[in-house]
Amino acid sequence: MTAGSGDLDKTRQNIQQTRAELGETVAALATKTDVKTRLRTKATSAAGGLRQRLTRAGQSTKTTATQLARTASQKASQRMKPVTQKAQKATTAVRGAAKAGAQTTGKAESTLVTTTRAAATKIGSAVRGKPLPVLAAAGTAASLAVVVYRRRHR
Repeated sequence: MTAGSGDLDKTRQNIQQTRAELGETVAALATKTDVKTRLRTKATSAAGGLRQRLTRAGQSTKTTATQLARTASQKASQRMKPVTQKAQKATTAVRGAAKAGAQTTGKAESTLVTTTRAAATKIGSAVRGKPLPVLAAAGTAASLAVVVYRRRHR
């Protein structure tokens, strides 16, 4: 009976091992056939990757926009200086011409000088007092540059 019970024990162990292997195989097949869970896992993974890419793109865009705005502001400031200097030179030249003309005509002085001073003052005030149009144009240019950059790099 010992020889028979040894074979019986081995057979039982084989059956248990086969059942365990079969259970693992069934679980693996069930996992593979569970399309809903697999799709959900893939979708979650893809969404995470997309979030990361969007975050990086947003940070990159923000950095680029900041750099472009800074550059545009610097360029606007640089371009405003020569315009202001030219306006001052033109004002000086007009004043000189007005004085010379006033000496020869007498009457023209008051009208010409008044008109010229008003125009020079208006231009000077507009350039010095309201750099906003220049900055607005620079901001618009920076925004357009960002849009063009993003479209080219898609």
